[in-house]
Amino acid sequence: MAMDVIMPKMGESITEGTVLEWKKNIGDTIALDETLLEISTDKVDSEVPSPAAGVLVEILFNVNDVVEVGTVIARIGGEGEDPVEKSPEVVKETLVVEEVAQVEKVPQVAPVVTSTSSSNEGGRFYSPLVKSIAKTEGISAAELDSISGSGKDGRVNKYDMMAYVENRSSAQVVTPTAVPIPHIPATPVQSRTPAVPGLTDRVEPMGRMRKKIAQHMLASQQTSPHVYSTTEVDVTNLVNFRIQSKDAFLEKYGVKLTYTPMILDACIKGIQKFPLMNASIDGDNIVHHQKINMGVAVALPDNNLIVPAIKASEEKNFLGLTRATADLAARARINKLEPDEIFGSTFTVTNPGIFGSLFGMAIINQPNVGILSVGSIQKKAVVKETEFGDAIVIRSMMYITLGYDHRIIDGAYGTRFLSRVTELIEAFDGSDIKL
Repeated sequence: MAMDVIMPKMGESITEGTVLEWKKNIGDTIALDETLLEISTDKVDSEVPSPAAGVLVEILFNVNDVVEVGTVIARIGGEGEDPVEKSPEVVKETLVVEEVAQVEKVPQVAPVVTSTSSSNEGGRFYSPLVKSIAKTEGISAAELDSISGSGKDGRVNKYDMMAYVENRSSAQVVTPTAVPIPHIPATPVQSRTPAVPGLTDRVEPMGRMRKKIAQHMLASQQTSPHVYSTTEVDVTNLVNFRIQSKDAFLEKYGVKLTYTPMILDACIKGIQKFPLMNASIDGDNIVHHQKINMGVAVALPDNNLIVPAIKASEEKNFLGLTRATADLAARARINKLEPDEIFGSTFTVTNPGIFGSLFGMAIINQPNVGILSVGSIQKKAVVKETEFGDAIVIRSMMYITLGYDHRIIDGAYGTRFLSRVTELIEAFDGSDIKL
């Protein structure tokens, strides 16, 4: 009797998934837990393993179809069970091939036999995604065999591959010479030795969200050459305005007055003058986004992190930014965000300063090319020029650090943008806010 394969639920807020690729064809045998297809949910690609061993007898959805969670997408039958008749799309392709064959007869050439198995000669199983990563990174079969797997029965998964590639890249030494060096097979670099837990240690598997964060952060480091610039900002005006206005603001508008929308407002105006900070990279192309979708990093109660986006933030006034920030942050902490609110940011602001950090060097939130990290506010004795000469005064100071993608943002451009944001923050006086 055939077993149904359903579209899995990959997260609390996920309601549908997109079929990216079927790894097996109708009539192919498949092992238990062998990769059957690859799906995309919320822009995160995932492999779906087979729930049973047998034969793939029916595929109910094509590539790029969007399928609701819980819907049957395929069926696995027992050995010897007849597959369901081919879909019209497949039949059409077969008829076209036969028609072409009748028009012109071509001398037959012995076909090149390629193995469709996902196992190497030694019998070790590798998923198509793992093999694709190995091919992209130039990892040989022998080198692949040396990688320790953390999956079921020691299988190598994509997280093992990403960790291996990271270690492998850091171990490579670039020799500045123009003389060609002959290729000499080297001993494969071993993956990082796993930590052996002690008798009193507690081993806890990563949760779904932490795995996603880990993958996203690692991918960003491998994608973007990060560069950082830092300025010290005099935020005395911001501090004084908030102290004087927070009660009246809350009473009139029903939302707390915080520093975040003040900083977002400065970033939006800075981006309008330096629009390349609002771009992203697609292959060899630069995508210039017309809307400024400000991502705001929110720390969650379970020690995870999420970055909801304020869409078209340039169209909002200060009150609109304040309400949007408060609303997204509140719903993020109780897991009530909509899927389309989690993605689509074009620039990100994160504020580790609220936890006491002097400054931070944040990892770029892909596919953004810039992220601003805000430090804690501290009172300092600083030197100010006055009409009577230099004077030492007490001011509220804060560091802001811009991380940017050096593939398209050079130091001069990034620093000019950061300087503009600094000027806007220091010039803030709240005069356009009605209380």
